[in-house]
Amino acid sequence: MSMTSYYLLLIQFLFAVVGLFLFWQSIVYFHRMWQYKRLISTPFPHSYKTILQKIEHYKVLPTKEKDKIELLILAFLENKEFIETKMRINDEIKIIIAFYACLMRLGFEFGEKDDVSTIILYPNHFILDHSDTIGGIRHHKFSVLEGQSANGTVAISWQDIKFNIEQHYKGNVILHEFAHELDFEDGYADGTPVLEGSSYRTWSSVFSYAFNTLQNEKSSNKAAFLGTYALKNEAEFFAVCSERFFQAPKTLKSYFPDLYKELKGFYRLDTAMLFKALPEP
Repeated sequence: MSMTSYYLLLIQFLFAVVGLFLFWQSIVYFHRMWQYKRLISTPFPHSYKTILQKIEHYKVLPTKEKDKIELLILAFLENKEFIETKMRINDEIKIIIAFYACLMRLGFEFGEKDDVSTIILYPNHFILDHSDTIGGIRHHKFSVLEGQSANGTVAISWQDIKFNIEQHYKGNVILHEFAHELDFEDGYADGTPVLEGSSYRTWSSVFSYAFNTLQNEKSSNKAAFLGTYALKNEAEFFAVCSERFFQAPKTLKSYFPDLYKELKGFYRLDTAMLFKALPEP
Protein backbone atom coordinates (compact mmCIF):
# COMPACT_ATOMS: atom_id res chain seq x y z
CA MET A 1 0.00 0.00 0.00
CA SER A 2 1.36 3.43 -0.95
CA MET A 3 1.62 6.22 1.60
CA THR A 4 -1.03 8.17 -0.31
CA SER A 5 -3.51 5.28 -0.04
CA TYR A 6 -2.65 4.87 3.63
CA TYR A 7 -3.37 8.53 4.38
CA LEU A 8 -6.61 8.40 2.38
CA LEU A 9 -7.77 5.41 4.42
CA LEU A 10 -6.77 7.17 7.64
CA ILE A 11 -8.72 10.29 6.65
CA GLN A 12 -11.76 8.18 5.73
CA PHE A 13 -11.54 6.40 9.07
CA LEU A 14 -11.35 9.69 10.96
CA PHE A 15 -14.34 11.06 9.06
CA ALA A 16 -16.26 7.89 9.87
CA VAL A 17 -15.42 8.20 13.57
CA VAL A 18 -16.45 11.87 13.61
CA GLY A 19 -19.64 10.99 11.73
CA LEU A 20 -20.54 8.26 14.22
CA PHE A 21 -19.83 10.60 17.13
CA LEU A 22 -22.05 13.34 15.68
CA PHE A 23 -24.76 10.79 14.93
CA TRP A 24 -24.66 9.54 18.51
CA GLN A 25 -24.71 13.09 19.86
CA SER A 26 -27.77 13.88 17.76
CA ILE A 27 -29.55 10.81 19.15
CA VAL A 28 -28.71 11.89 22.70
CA TYR A 29 -29.89 15.45 22.00
CA PHE A 30 -33.22 14.46 20.47
CA HIS A 31 -33.87 11.94 23.25
CA ARG A 32 -33.13 14.67 25.80
CA MET A 33 -35.54 17.07 24.08
CA TRP A 34 -38.22 14.36 23.85
CA GLN A 35 -37.87 13.62 27.54
CA TYR A 36 -37.92 17.34 28.40
CA LYS A 37 -41.16 17.97 26.48
CA ARG A 38 -42.76 14.91 28.05
CA LEU A 39 -41.73 15.63 31.61
CA ILE A 40 -42.45 19.35 31.55
CA SER A 41 -46.14 18.50 31.04
CA THR A 42 -46.05 15.80 33.75
CA PRO A 43 -47.56 16.89 37.10
CA PHE A 44 -45.09 16.67 39.96
CA PRO A 45 -46.48 14.12 42.46
CA HIS A 46 -47.87 15.66 45.65
CA SER A 47 -46.12 12.96 47.71
CA TYR A 48 -42.76 14.07 46.28
CA LYS A 49 -43.48 17.71 47.07
CA THR A 50 -44.37 16.77 50.66
CA ILE A 51 -40.93 15.20 51.04
CA LEU A 52 -39.22 18.25 49.53
CA GLN A 53 -41.05 20.57 51.92
CA LYS A 54 -38.95 19.08 54.72
CA ILE A 55 -35.72 20.28 53.04
CA GLU A 56 -34.72 23.84 53.97
CA HIS A 57 -32.88 24.45 50.70
CA TYR A 58 -36.01 23.63 48.72
CA LYS A 59 -38.35 25.78 50.82
CA VAL A 60 -36.42 29.00 50.17
CA LEU A 61 -36.06 28.50 46.40
CA PRO A 62 -38.01 30.96 44.22
CA THR A 63 -40.92 29.48 42.26
CA LYS A 64 -39.01 29.40 38.98
CA GLU A 65 -36.15 27.43 40.52
CA LYS A 66 -38.58 25.10 42.29
CA ASP A 67 -40.26 24.31 39.00
CA LYS A 68 -36.91 23.59 37.35
CA ILE A 69 -35.55 21.38 40.11
CA GLU A 70 -38.79 19.39 40.19
CA LEU A 71 -38.37 18.75 36.46
CA LEU A 72 -34.75 17.71 37.01
CA ILE A 73 -35.82 15.38 39.82
CA LEU A 74 -38.38 13.64 37.59
CA ALA A 75 -35.69 13.10 34.95
CA PHE A 76 -33.22 11.93 37.61
CA LEU A 77 -35.60 9.32 38.98
CA GLU A 78 -36.36 8.11 35.47
CA ASN A 79 -32.76 7.89 34.28
CA LYS A 80 -30.87 6.57 37.32
CA GLU A 81 -30.62 3.07 38.71
CA PHE A 82 -30.82 2.83 42.50
CA ILE A 83 -29.18 -0.26 44.01
CA GLU A 84 -30.05 -1.38 47.53
CA THR A 85 -27.33 -2.76 49.78
CA LYS A 86 -28.67 -4.24 53.02
CA MET A 87 -31.53 -1.72 53.13
CA ARG A 88 -34.74 -0.77 51.38
CA ILE A 89 -34.81 2.39 49.27
CA ASN A 90 -38.13 4.22 49.50
CA ASP A 91 -39.41 7.37 47.79
CA GLU A 92 -38.16 9.64 50.56
CA ILE A 93 -34.59 8.40 50.13
CA LYS A 94 -34.76 8.72 46.35
CA ILE A 95 -36.20 12.25 46.48
CA ILE A 96 -33.63 13.50 48.98
CA ILE A 97 -30.72 12.14 46.94
CA ALA A 98 -32.26 13.43 43.71
CA PHE A 99 -32.83 16.89 45.18
CA TYR A 100 -29.22 17.52 46.22
CA ALA A 101 -27.82 15.94 43.06
CA CYS A 102 -30.10 18.15 40.96
CA LEU A 103 -29.42 21.23 43.09
CA MET A 104 -25.85 21.12 41.80
CA ARG A 105 -27.16 21.19 38.24
CA LEU A 106 -29.81 23.84 38.78
CA GLY A 107 -27.78 26.37 36.80
CA PHE A 108 -27.13 24.00 33.88
CA GLU A 109 -29.35 23.19 30.93
CA PHE A 110 -31.65 20.17 31.04
CA GLY A 111 -29.54 17.01 30.64
CA GLU A 112 -26.25 18.90 30.84
CA LYS A 113 -23.41 17.47 32.96
CA ASP A 114 -25.52 14.48 33.89
CA ASP A 115 -23.20 11.49 33.57
CA VAL A 116 -24.11 9.57 36.73
CA SER A 117 -26.10 6.44 35.92
CA THR A 118 -26.09 4.41 39.14
CA ILE A 119 -26.51 5.19 42.84
CA ILE A 120 -25.57 2.49 45.35
CA LEU A 121 -26.95 3.11 48.83
CA TYR A 122 -25.55 1.64 52.04
CA PRO A 123 -27.29 1.93 55.43
CA ASN A 124 -24.04 2.96 57.20
CA HIS A 125 -20.37 3.58 56.50
CA PHE A 126 -19.05 0.95 54.13
CA ILE A 127 -15.66 -0.72 53.79
CA LEU A 128 -13.52 -0.59 50.68
CA ASP A 129 -10.90 -3.32 50.28
CA HIS A 130 -7.60 -2.07 48.82
CA SER A 131 -5.83 -5.39 49.46
CA ASP A 132 -3.21 -6.42 46.92
CA THR A 133 -0.54 -9.06 46.41
CA ILE A 134 3.00 -7.74 45.98
CA GLY A 135 5.94 -10.10 45.60
CA GLY A 136 3.81 -13.04 46.66
CA ILE A 137 2.83 -11.30 49.92
CA ARG A 138 -0.78 -10.31 50.53
CA HIS A 139 -1.11 -6.76 51.83
CA HIS A 140 -4.41 -5.84 53.48
CA LYS A 141 -5.66 -2.26 53.49
CA PHE A 142 -9.23 -1.19 54.19
CA SER A 143 -10.97 2.18 54.14
CA VAL A 144 -14.19 3.08 55.95
CA LEU A 145 -16.13 5.44 53.70
CA GLU A 146 -19.15 7.74 53.75
CA GLY A 147 -19.22 7.83 49.96
CA GLN A 148 -17.33 7.08 46.80
CA SER A 149 -17.76 7.81 43.12
CA ALA A 150 -16.21 6.53 39.90
CA ASN A 151 -17.20 6.09 36.25
CA GLY A 152 -20.79 7.26 36.59
CA THR A 153 -21.50 5.32 39.79
CA VAL A 154 -21.99 7.00 43.17
CA ALA A 155 -22.00 4.99 46.41
CA ILE A 156 -23.19 6.76 49.56
CA SER A 157 -24.14 6.07 53.17
CA TRP A 158 -27.72 6.86 54.21
CA GLN A 159 -26.53 7.30 57.80
CA ASP A 160 -24.33 10.19 56.72
CA ILE A 161 -26.97 11.72 54.48
CA LYS A 162 -29.38 11.85 57.42
CA PHE A 163 -26.72 13.27 59.73
CA ASN A 164 -25.82 16.03 57.26
CA ILE A 165 -29.47 17.07 56.89
CA GLU A 166 -30.68 16.66 60.48
CA GLN A 167 -27.66 18.41 61.99
CA HIS A 168 -27.69 21.14 59.33
CA TYR A 169 -24.04 20.30 58.74
CA LYS A 170 -21.80 22.40 56.50
CA GLY A 171 -20.91 19.26 54.57
CA ASN A 172 -23.10 17.02 52.45
CA VAL A 173 -22.00 13.61 51.18
CA ILE A 174 -24.37 13.74 48.19
CA LEU A 175 -22.98 17.07 47.02
CA HIS A 176 -19.45 15.83 47.66
CA GLU A 177 -19.69 12.66 45.58
CA PHE A 178 -21.58 14.26 42.72
CA ALA A 179 -18.97 17.03 42.66
CA HIS A 180 -16.36 14.33 42.07
CA GLU A 181 -18.36 13.13 39.08
CA LEU A 182 -18.44 16.67 37.66
CA ASP A 183 -14.69 16.87 38.21
CA PHE A 184 -14.19 13.58 36.37
CA GLU A 185 -16.13 14.68 33.28
CA ASP A 186 -12.85 15.22 31.40
CA GLY A 187 -11.47 11.88 32.59
CA TYR A 188 -9.26 13.34 35.32
CA ALA A 189 -10.00 13.70 39.04
CA ASP A 190 -7.79 16.74 39.50
CA GLY A 191 -10.05 19.40 40.98
CA THR A 192 -10.62 21.10 37.62
CA PRO A 193 -13.92 20.21 35.92
CA VAL A 194 -14.75 21.04 32.32
CA LEU A 195 -15.05 24.82 32.27
CA GLU A 196 -17.28 26.57 29.78
CA GLY A 197 -17.01 30.33 29.58
CA SER A 198 -14.38 30.36 32.32
CA SER A 199 -10.60 30.60 32.22
CA TYR A 200 -8.65 27.48 33.11
CA ARG A 201 -5.69 29.67 33.95
CA THR A 202 -7.71 31.77 36.41
CA TRP A 203 -9.36 28.70 37.92
CA SER A 204 -6.01 26.97 38.41
CA SER A 205 -4.44 30.08 39.90
CA VAL A 206 -7.28 30.70 42.37
CA PHE A 207 -7.70 27.10 43.51
CA SER A 208 -3.96 26.36 43.68
CA TYR A 209 -3.28 29.51 45.70
CA ALA A 210 -6.03 28.71 48.22
CA PHE A 211 -5.03 25.05 48.47
CA ASN A 212 -1.31 25.76 48.96
CA THR A 213 -1.95 28.63 51.39
CA LEU A 214 -4.16 26.49 53.61
CA GLN A 215 -1.56 23.73 53.62
CA ASN A 216 0.61 26.16 55.58
CA GLU A 217 -2.25 27.53 57.70
CA LYS A 218 -3.97 24.38 58.90
CA SER A 219 -4.85 25.93 62.27
CA SER A 220 -6.59 28.95 60.76
CA ASN A 221 -10.35 29.57 60.83
CA LYS A 222 -10.41 29.29 57.05
CA ALA A 223 -8.82 25.84 57.15
CA ALA A 224 -11.19 24.76 59.93
CA PHE A 225 -14.16 25.90 57.84
CA LEU A 226 -13.17 23.58 55.00
CA GLY A 227 -11.79 20.80 57.22
CA THR A 228 -8.63 18.74 56.99
CA TYR A 229 -10.07 16.35 54.39
CA ALA A 230 -10.24 19.20 51.88
CA LEU A 231 -6.45 19.42 51.99
CA LYS A 232 -5.88 15.78 51.04
CA ASN A 233 -5.55 16.66 47.35
CA GLU A 234 -6.94 19.00 44.69
CA ALA A 235 -9.87 16.71 43.85
CA GLU A 236 -11.07 16.60 47.46
CA PHE A 237 -10.50 20.34 47.74
CA PHE A 238 -12.89 21.00 44.85
CA ALA A 239 -15.48 18.56 46.23
CA VAL A 240 -15.42 20.11 49.72
CA CYS A 241 -15.52 23.65 48.33
CA SER A 242 -18.56 22.59 46.28
CA GLU A 243 -20.23 21.34 49.46
CA ARG A 244 -19.63 24.66 51.17
CA PHE A 245 -20.79 26.56 48.07
CA PHE A 246 -24.26 25.10 48.60
CA GLN A 247 -24.29 24.50 52.36
CA ALA A 248 -22.53 27.63 53.65
CA PRO A 249 -22.17 29.99 50.68
CA LYS A 250 -22.10 33.26 52.60
CA THR A 251 -19.22 32.06 54.77
CA LEU A 252 -17.37 30.67 51.76
CA LYS A 253 -17.77 33.99 49.96
CA SER A 254 -16.50 35.86 53.02
CA TYR A 255 -13.43 33.65 53.55
CA PHE A 256 -12.63 32.90 49.89
CA PRO A 257 -14.19 35.52 47.58
CA ASP A 258 -12.10 34.43 44.58
CA LEU A 259 -12.98 30.76 45.08
CA TYR A 260 -16.63 31.69 45.41
CA LYS A 261 -16.47 33.69 42.19
CA GLU A 262 -15.02 30.73 40.26
CA LEU A 263 -17.59 28.31 41.66
CA LYS A 264 -20.38 30.79 40.93
CA GLY A 265 -19.23 30.90 37.31
CA PHE A 266 -18.95 27.13 37.04
CA TYR A 267 -22.28 26.25 38.68
CA ARG A 268 -23.96 29.34 37.15
CA LEU A 269 -25.59 30.08 40.49
CA ASP A 270 -25.21 32.78 43.12
CA THR A 271 -25.91 30.55 46.09
CA ALA A 272 -25.08 33.25 48.66
CA MET A 273 -28.02 35.22 47.26
CA LEU A 274 -30.20 32.21 46.49
CA PHE A 275 -29.95 30.90 50.06
CA LYS A 276 -29.51 34.21 51.87
CA ALA A 277 -32.51 33.43 54.10
CA LEU A 278 -30.95 30.24 55.45
CA PRO A 279 -28.82 30.30 58.60
CA GLU A 280 -25.38 28.78 58.07
CA PRO A 281 -23.72 26.12 60.22
